Amino acid sequence: MSELRLDYQRNLPTPWAGIALLGLVMLGFILSGTYYLTLSDQVSEMESKSERIRSKGVQHGIAERADEHGSVELAQEVNQANDVLRRLSVPWEALFQAVESSAGGKVTLLALEPDIEKHQMKISGETKNYTVLMSYLTQLQGHPVFSSVYLQNHHVQQQDPDKPLRFSLLATWQEAP
Repeated sequence: MSELRLDYQRNLPTPWAGIALLGLVMLGFILSGTYYLTLSDQVSEMESKSERIRSKGVQHGIAERADEHGSVELAQEVNQANDVLRRLSVPWEALFQAVESSAGGKVTLLALEPDIEKHQMKISGETKNYTVLMSYLTQLQGHPVFSSVYLQNHHVQQQDPDKPLRFSLLATWQEAP
């Protein structure tokens, strides 16, 4: 019988490709870390500048601007912010609920056209007759969300075989508290 030789430590050639790859990965980590630190420094520098500008704005008042172009931009931003605030302050849910609940299945709503500046909503729809229209108008006037509701126009659709009454109302809503 021949001798059994077990070699648990073979002498393999050095894996140069693996060492080179490890070196590239380490270089990538070092470069990424350096880039991160540079960006972190820039962010903290910009935050401190922003804080200084904010504190100066509080001390001197926002109205005082160094250049006119900046004040025009500021005025535009303030106008846009006010427009968004006006749109958000409209009591949308109460308006829609009042319009829909008053219809009671006898009125078909065709269009709702809000005018946020005037606090008005144009309501267009159809109904079977004038009595149902007046009932709808009265119910809308009874909702606390509306300060006034007026019938703008109405006419019978002669070309339709059912001859529905098409109407248009103008409802003014109360300002939200």
